[in-house]
Amino acid sequence: MNMSQAVSTVLIKKYATFNGRAGLSEYWWFILFLTLGNLVFSGLDSYLGTTAGFMYQGNIEIKTSLFNGIFSLLTFIPSIAVAARRLHDVNKSGWWQLLVLSIIGIFPLVYWLLKKPADEGNRF
Repeated sequence: MNMSQAVSTVLIKKYATFNGRAGLSEYWWFILFLTLGNLVFSGLDSYLGTTAGFMYQGNIEIKTSLFNGIFSLLTFIPSIAVAARRLHDVNKSGWWQLLVLSIIGIFPLVYWLLKKPADEGNRF
């Protein structure tokens, strides 16, 4: 699977499909697409001046970007869905994504996302 096939599969064919399986190439090509999209839209926001910052409680600056924000909103559900399908491919529940909320939980999550597909019987 190449990048265009992975992006069309995730964004068009399986936009909010949380069941099934996603292979290594489908997941990681989509992650590369997300990274490049964020870079492009951040640069576009910076160039066009559509980045706004404001202070929160006097010492924390929060920046918002118009085009990057729209891109992130449009790809939020597909990115969660493809990660759930990727975890299904290694015989894990998609709920394991919640490990990202803890600092130490990121390590097993990344390991599972990098792991080859499960050859034994898969319940997903």
